[in-house]
Amino acid sequence: MNEKFFDLAREKQDRMINGALEVFAKNGYKHATTDDMVKAVGVSKGLWFHYFGSKEGIYTFVYDYSVKYMLLELSTLVDESETNYFNMMLQVEQAKARIRKNYPYMSRFLKTAEYESDEGIIQKTAEVRQIYRERMDNLLKGTEIEKVFDRAKRDRIKKMLSYSIDGIIWDKQEDAPDIVYREIKACIELMRDMVQGSAR
Repeated sequence: MNEKFFDLAREKQDRMINGALEVFAKNGYKHATTDDMVKAVGVSKGLWFHYFGSKEGIYTFVYDYSVKYMLLELSTLVDESETNYFNMMLQVEQAKARIRKNYPYMSRFLKTAEYESDEGIIQKTAEVRQIYRERMDNLLKGTEIEKVFDRAKRDRIKKMLSYSIDGIIWDKQEDAPDIVYREIKACIELMRDMVQGSAR
């Protein structure tokens, strides 16, 4: 990547990053095109290639940028001493809501990247993917769902909650970040109350 990208005005940097995030989040790497990015942002195709060299260059840059930005925000906003799974999820999702104010598609991009099928791009981002996966796993590693002693049930509850949050993000993508977070918060609290109530 051309380091001169960071010499651009911050507003233009963010427009280009957001345009790439949106296109990759909606289409995946294979079906994303720089033409779609041009339409989303209004920056010429020549400028994209000047700064990033190729579609692969754009993807690897925004992936690396997204992971660094996400992990920085989480380290600032999340209390890593929290041991209750639902409380930790609330903190993580609140941090992501704050991120969505600047980068609306970043969370969705990182989620779709987990299912990326292009072997070349998976290899190019492998090291950063590993860092992101381990960091996210570690955030939840010290947490537990209280009063549910069956590990298989705990794992199912976590998957159900994860799928529900993903669904809300997909369904409410165009809504304001605060609205999306309120919906996610209500879902987490409902699941927490149902689980804790049934475990009594």
